[in-house]
Amino acid sequence: MAGDINRVILVGRLTRDPELRHLPSGTPVLEMGVAVNGRQQDDAGNWVDKPNFFDVKVYGNQAEMLSQHLTKGRRIGIDGRLDWRSWEAQDGTKRSKVDVVAQSVQFLDSRGEQAEAAYVPAGAAASGDDFPTSPADDDIPF
Repeated sequence: MAGDINRVILVGRLTRDPELRHLPSGTPVLEMGVAVNGRQQDDAGNWVDKPNFFDVKVYGNQAEMLSQHLTKGRRIGIDGRLDWRSWEAQDGTKRSKVDVVAQSVQFLDSRGEQAEAAYVPAGAAASGDDFPTSPADDDIPF
């Protein structure tokens, strides 16, 4: 029987500037909020955007590096896992929460523009083609 799988992939925008903290052990932890838009139909049958909000944590050296480059509004891709935790609040009630623990974070826009940019292969922008041409293309027999 296969093992369990706990994996999540998100692409969205930061809802606030990330906060860098340190555990008592000294391990850096970066906490950030990410909004991921989805679409759903309303009661009238019209498609509307539905934002989903996630709390994300990054640990270790990656947390320190990301804290220097991430700001509110940046578009990022996250590959990680879900982490459930529970605690007792000051009023005695039991609380629980699910966070995303990021194992890798990718920048999906430039820091200055904070907008979605299309990927253009090298050489394609000048020629207007989808893919750059190569001299080896003449050797292809079909």
